[in-house]
Amino acid sequence: MLTENELKDKTSTKMAESRTDMAKSRTLLAAERTYSAWIRTGFAIASAGLTIGKALRDTGSAQIALLIGGALIIVGMLTFVYAWINYRTIYHHLLEKYGSEKEKKTPFNLNITAISFFTVSLLMISILGFWVMLD
Repeated sequence: MLTENELKDKTSTKMAESRTDMAKSRTLLAAERTYSAWIRTGFAIASAGLTIGKALRDTGSAQIALLIGGALIIVGMLTFVYAWINYRTIYHHLLEKYGSEKEKKTPFNLNITAISFFTVSLLMISILGFWVMLD
């Protein structure tokens, strides 16, 4: 039979573990929102580059337009890469610090795999946009 103090300690431990799990979830969700914001920013930058490159191609300053457009598309691509690196860093920090042994041993995680696939897809779309701009 547990004494009253042991019961309180056990309850406090469960509550602390619950709060830690909730904090982990909040941090991961915040990282996903930040990733999403960086992706939107990258899209805006790359789209501006594509627009400038295509719209001003037939003007007298076509070379400058292509240069600015290409630079903006590259900056948009770098934004996608930065977003992925930032998300991956936070994800692995949470996994290392607060993950269970089962989570640490699992080589495949849908969340980080999906984010990685999405980022690579965005990079390929940006490269396609750069190619379209040059045609």
